[in-house]
Amino acid sequence: MIMNGPVPPERQAASKFNYKIFSLINGLSYMCLGETVIILLAVRLGCRDYIVSALGAMLYFGFLLLPLGKSVTARVGAAQSQGIFWILRNFSALLVAAATPVALYVSRPFAVAILLTGAFLFYGFRAAGTVMVQPLLGEMTSRSDRSAFIALTTALFYVTSFLALAVISVVLHYTNSVWALTGIVVAGAMFGFTSSHFIRRIDEIGAIRDSAKKPILEELRFLCGEKPVRRLLAGGFVINLAVIMLVPISMLTLKRGYGVSDTNALLFALAQMGASVLLSYLIVKATRKLGPRRVIIVTYLFMLLTGLLWILAPTRFHWLYLLLPFILCGGTYVSMNNSMIHYFLQIVEEERRVAASILIAVVTGAGAGVAGMLLAGGLLALVGKLTDKTQAPEPYKLYFIAATILLLPGLCVLSSMIPLPVEKRMIKKTWFDFLW
Repeated sequence: MIMNGPVPPERQAASKFNYKIFSLINGLSYMCLGETVIILLAVRLGCRDYIVSALGAMLYFGFLLLPLGKSVTARVGAAQSQGIFWILRNFSALLVAAATPVALYVSRPFAVAILLTGAFLFYGFRAAGTVMVQPLLGEMTSRSDRSAFIALTTALFYVTSFLALAVISVVLHYTNSVWALTGIVVAGAMFGFTSSHFIRRIDEIGAIRDSAKKPILEELRFLCGEKPVRRLLAGGFVINLAVIMLVPISMLTLKRGYGVSDTNALLFALAQMGASVLLSYLIVKATRKLGPRRVIIVTYLFMLLTGLLWILAPTRFHWLYLLLPFILCGGTYVSMNNSMIHYFLQIVEEERRVAASILIAVVTGAGAGVAGMLLAGGLLALVGKLTDKTQAPEPYKLYFIAATILLLPGLCVLSSMIPLPVEKRMIKKTWFDFLW
């Protein structure tokens, strides 16, 4: 509901509760629909490596639909807008599920087109719905409890995601049928429809809706002229590019490089999810002490370590070693994501957060999605030609060598982000202070 005046404390507390419930159910939904299950479904349907890579990039490429979120928010407010797009998102998930019968009974190329279209719409409507989440979180919280609330809701999302993934692992342990994966996608859509009810119950003042009504070009010009915002855009682009080029390909390497079954692959995804849950809590203290920018730099370094681990991975399957890159992927992804939200809320003025959310999502989301699709897909295709007769997992190791080298300059981009006051107050004590 959009309030005429400030949201009363009791209604604000109710909004926080509804957002927590939304995060819980959304975790169940997303794990049944998100990157892991979609990639497993694509592999089971026989999609080529570059198609699987494109599916991994759709999470960011879908931000091209983000301007729809502004238009709908200008009419009904941020919470109602997200509820609407969440319903559309889950209808798109049903389109992803439809790729299975099409592949089996009609045409495999047509099924691939349906899979890509469904994934694009799924992530696109998700982006349109979440474009106002950062301003909405800004209204629900204060500076004193903001980082803790973001960490808590993120942890709730990952806890239920972890539980959903555990159940999915049990299901796939007893059946290798592609219909089981398809049924999981459908179940996730049902959870998603349910979660939309709770996000629509959040109260907000009219500032977000009014801001969404304003012509955005002038605000975008102003934001692009701000040095901290430009640095934030560059940093977000680098982070998302690293995620696109390293995280989905890790699962692809496990499946095709080492021939791991769906059930065992999900156990590695569970380890990744567990690291996300743990780090979503632990990172709060580090963020408060060091500042979000420093946390981003450190966790990006650990993200690059993922590539190094794959480069040095043994030729034969060794489960304990191969757990390490998945743990790093989960921990670094959630740490960078939470820290970027915190950094955004610190440097962008409240009245400009709507325009800034759109600008950041399009540049760092869609921009990184396009770049990631081209780079990751192109590298996989090139490596495939160069190592046509090479035994797996060696071709994937060559991919990670190239990807890690390409991502290394990102450290310079992240270190150029403007330090926050909490960082400026700290005394430099280490030999790598040039990064801070």
